[in-house]
Amino acid sequence: GKTGRFREQGIALCNVADSLLFLEKRPDAARYFQRARDVATGHGFASVECQACTGLGRIMILEGKKEGVDLLRHALALAPLTEKDDGYCEKDVLHRLIEELFKDRNSIDEVEALVPCFQEAAQAESRRMGTLCSLELLSLYSSARLHEARGKPLEAANEIRVLLDLLRLNKSEVQDMPAAVEEVLREATLHLKILHPEVGMEDLAKAVGAERAKLRGWSQW
Repeated sequence: GKTGRFREQGIALCNVADSLLFLEKRPDAARYFQRARDVATGHGFASVECQACTGLGRIMILEGKKEGVDLLRHALALAPLTEKDDGYCEKDVLHRLIEELFKDRNSIDEVEALVPCFQEAAQAESRRMGTLCSLELLSLYSSARLHEARGKPLEAANEIRVLLDLLRLNKSEVQDMPAAVEEVLREATLHLKILHPEVGMEDLAKAVGAERAKLRGWSQW
């Protein structure tokens, strides 16, 4: 019906905006995301508004504007209201908001509240898909980063070990997405002190390094 067409229009506008953002055409992307948001708010489509606000928030963050985090928070508030999107909006915005909040030490309490939600949503996605989802790996990395920020390196290391065990137990799935998995491990190596080659946990850092090398090899196949 007519209502469905408006929803499809909003989704199409977000898809165009995502493509423009990938091409680093931020002003054009922002215009399309705003048009999508206008359609969504005018017709009550929470999932489209969630996606549009996430996109606008990402652009503002890239431009150094603090309002970007507030837009991500608004998108997260919309996520429970979304219509039949299998929780995509919630998982995407949780990931982006947590990563941004980690940059502000004063936001660690907010991160602590969000990480379990992200883990639960990511695990549910793996179950729904019937296969290991890269978001589940990201959620384990986020949990490890939170533990480390709270001064709990052993707990952080345990989360990385769980991540590595998942990779070993799901080798065929990992071979289908080596670049995405390697990016998770790259981020972990970049941000976690326990994986630092000089001051981290040597055995764990080596294990992650070996896994990254394997993944890079698979990416070249």
